[in-house]
Amino acid sequence: MDLHQLRCFTALAEELHFGRAASRLNMTQPPFSRQIQLLEKSLGGALFERDNRHVRLTFLGEHLLGRACQILQQAEQLTLSAQSCVSGESGTLSVGFTAVFSWSFIPALLKNLHATLPGLNVQLHENVSNKQIIAIENQTIDVGFVRKVPINPLLDYLPLKSEALMGAFHVDHPLARKRKIPLSAFAGQPFFLYSPDEARYFFDRITDLFTFHNITPDYKYQLAQTHTILGLVNAGLGCAIVPASARTLGFPNVTYMALDDVDIQAHNFLVYSRINTNPVLPAFLRLLTQWVQDGRLE
Repeated sequence: MDLHQLRCFTALAEELHFGRAASRLNMTQPPFSRQIQLLEKSLGGALFERDNRHVRLTFLGEHLLGRACQILQQAEQLTLSAQSCVSGESGTLSVGFTAVFSWSFIPALLKNLHATLPGLNVQLHENVSNKQIIAIENQTIDVGFVRKVPINPLLDYLPLKSEALMGAFHVDHPLARKRKIPLSAFAGQPFFLYSPDEARYFFDRITDLFTFHNITPDYKYQLAQTHTILGLVNAGLGCAIVPASARTLGFPNVTYMALDDVDIQAHNFLVYSRINTNPVLPAFLRLLTQWVQDGRLE
């Protein structure tokens, strides 16, 4: 028994005419009849009663028909599923990201993916950039949204939109009413800095900025997460410099000001391995590139 024989059987069961059933499958009648005979032989019984004027299903034929239709439908679904997987329209994509991306970028990305590739299963992994890079190199995740791209010939990247760094102060601070402040406003201020271990990118960017301009804040704590830093600012315990997207976190007692005399940007990248063979990856990269150009992920 094979799928071709089952297709011949179901066509004949529906047409009850050898000539019409054979034509429906683009076959001539002799090879079509041979397929029916082979199927009956493999099953050990007749599927049709035949005479010069009529073709009717036997009891065995009636019994087999429903199951045969199910098998053919499942085979068609399997074929479509395989084709979808090969084309990248379905399958699993493992995505890493830093906490910053979870505020607005990742929700917008998931919304677009679910609408465009409903058969895609997305696995999310929140982690700092360095650990994401290791996971990409080991192919335990497929892509990562990070702040910095290391030099590695096996890795490739897609630049995303950068964002400005902004000052964050408590609403009762004397500077809170200003829309822009000079970097010198942080001199001597109680300041919450990012951790050099878990948030190295922001630690280096901010400390290098202060060192270059010979400004020394009153460093208090070194913390890994932006929402933790803003929680302390929200309590009136000090100030900070954070990415502009932090405004979406909604801390009620924090106000954000642009830095008047410096233009410092936080860079964003998608990183992936050149040797990753996941068939979903090329389709994902094409969509992401288009959505970034269209501004659909902002």
